[in-house]
Amino acid sequence: MTSTAKYCLQDAQYEFPYHYLPQLERDVTVRLGRYLPWGLDYVTYMTFIGDLLRERRPESLLDVGCGDGRLAHLVKADIPNVCGVDLSERAIAFARAFNPDVDFICADISTLTRRYACLTLIEVLEHISDEAMEGFVQTLSELVEDDGHVLISVPTVNLPLNKKHYRHYDRELLEATLAPHFVVDQYWWLYRRGIWERCITSALANRAFILNLKPLQRMIWRIHKRLTYHADAASGAHLVCWARRKGHRGRDA
Repeated sequence: MTSTAKYCLQDAQYEFPYHYLPQLERDVTVRLGRYLPWGLDYVTYMTFIGDLLRERRPESLLDVGCGDGRLAHLVKADIPNVCGVDLSERAIAFARAFNPDVDFICADISTLTRRYACLTLIEVLEHISDEAMEGFVQTLSELVEDDGHVLISVPTVNLPLNKKHYRHYDRELLEATLAPHFVVDQYWWLYRRGIWERCITSALANRAFILNLKPLQRMIWRIHKRLTYHADAASGAHLVCWARRKGHRGRDA
């Protein structure tokens, strides 16, 4: 399958802003909106990434491969300058509609010139072909400030390879991919797969019903946080890392 074909598979999904369906409400109620087998998975890593960004609070953020702007929507109140970039015109149209106060660019990142304190790549690297990866990572290093950081999440090898993806990751592959220009400071594995995960997702939404009782939603979220939110290399569906440009010390060094 060519790079263009894989891109078309992803772009075709933006007939609807589907990333806005699963949400974690302010009262810690997890709401899926409709039957979404991936909904709790998505809320898990987006919630975790949002918390990491609020903790670090970079002065500026470029969300690379921003899609319909869900991450920008999540953190724009906490970060002074948020921008998103994506190749999909349809995705960018949704991003602008949901976030008129955020700057979104429909372009290849190689055309950008501004540098940012932080870049985010949320489930993006797996969409980059092997031939394009070296140049892509180099471009990332040119877009982040000298003392800036990159926050990345990728699907792990514990998941079957999605037909839209070129690869899934373990820690070694992610480090090797970034190594020419970045040093990884911290790792996390999220969303523990297994029997508990299947029970929790089925309790929230399945083909028979979607749970809408807030007390039960909150209870299930608490169970999820205790049993399946965090994971390890053998069980996690997603790998998240902070990385910094080579030649610059980590924040806590």
